[in-house]
Amino acid sequence: MSSSEPTGPVGEDAPADPVSAPPPATSESWGRPVDPAQAEAESPVEPEAAAGPETSGGSAVAGAPEVATEPAATEPVPTEPHPIEPDPTEPDPTEPDPTEPHPTEPRARPEAVATAAPEQATEPIRRTGAFEAYTIGDPGRAFSHAVSLTEVKHRDAHDIVIDAATVPDPEGTPRLILRGASSRGLAHQQYADPRQDDHCTVLSRDGEWLVCLVADGVSSGEWSHLAAKMATEEGAAQVIRMLETHEPAEIPYREIYARLADLLADVCATLPDSEPTVDLTQRDVAKRMATTLVIGIVATRPGQDGTHAVTVVRLGDTSAWIVDDERGWIALGEVKNAGNVIAESATACLPLVPEADPVPVQTTLGEGAALVLMTDGIGDPLGSGGGEVGRELARLWARPPHPLEFAAQVAFGRKTFDDDRGAIGVWLVVPE
Repeated sequence: MSSSEPTGPVGEDAPADPVSAPPPATSESWGRPVDPAQAEAESPVEPEAAAGPETSGGSAVAGAPEVATEPAATEPVPTEPHPIEPDPTEPDPTEPDPTEPHPTEPRARPEAVATAAPEQATEPIRRTGAFEAYTIGDPGRAFSHAVSLTEVKHRDAHDIVIDAATVPDPEGTPRLILRGASSRGLAHQQYADPRQDDHCTVLSRDGEWLVCLVADGVSSGEWSHLAAKMATEEGAAQVIRMLETHEPAEIPYREIYARLADLLADVCATLPDSEPTVDLTQRDVAKRMATTLVIGIVATRPGQDGTHAVTVVRLGDTSAWIVDDERGWIALGEVKNAGNVIAESATACLPLVPEADPVPVQTTLGEGAALVLMTDGIGDPLGSGGGEVGRELARLWARPPHPLEFAAQVAFGRKTFDDDRGAIGVWLVVPE
């Protein structure tokens, strides 16, 4: 029944409930013994109370009328109980209480909860390393503010290429440490042009020679990036073939240049926006795809003095150097614009084959020094090697850097120098 329906007084003076209350005790029952069996038979059995939320009249009891809290009325209590109407605000006693555990699930013991081990804190991730772009001197505003636009016309032209290896001699002993990197310059990034520098490294078939090539596509040619790639890859294959029968200084390099020029002419005639023809001259090809090239060959086996023989051949302004902390930069060939009052941008390049055979430069690579082949993207700010750029790069390359670090150093920022960058570095393995 609802607590709003008064049924009589509550407390010690309230009349007994005709359904559940036991008969009142008399003075006779207080003084005489009571038979337990008879007391049990006479005592009514109350149904088990179901726990529920508190109401204004007290706790709700399932299966029994509510005990009212209103003052008692003077009218007699009816002999038959009043029909009980369910209170919509009270829970249904036939439904399980969601706050109670399921009958099939044992109630957790308090002591089990108290003795549970606390959850251990997750150990923080340990990490090292950081990156900050390399700059030498004033990098200029464009170095940090230029927007790099994606080159979408030539899908095979990657922005950055990185190579690294430890090169053994024919017996398998590690001898040389190799680093290579090429990156698109700021100018090409801003105008969505492809990277025109490229490089390639390969071992001779007998394992005696490490062959390194670096090329710089001439910027005036729309397809010069392809010329640089072909010159390094096909040029490496030609040098490897020649090394089977020639010493590095005896290779007919002009013959290699002529074969590369013919290959460029064949490809130029089939470019997507070209009219197929077999009458293209070398200068016709050069207007559309041209590249410089430097070839360096390093012996994987040291000589009696512990140094490794080096042979370098150059075409154009792509340069080769030996650098160490003591002597600085030593050019292997003529330095671009050295002694010129006015700098010149014209350079020898493929497919324009020189009339005379190129003269190889021979030297050695010893401990504490590096052989560096580079495009003019690095060579121009380097100059003769005695300035700020030369001193800093000599310090950075006194020993082999991490491959990713070498790529970042190749792409250093310096005001007004926004060309593509390409370089290969070779160091000796120093026994620990």
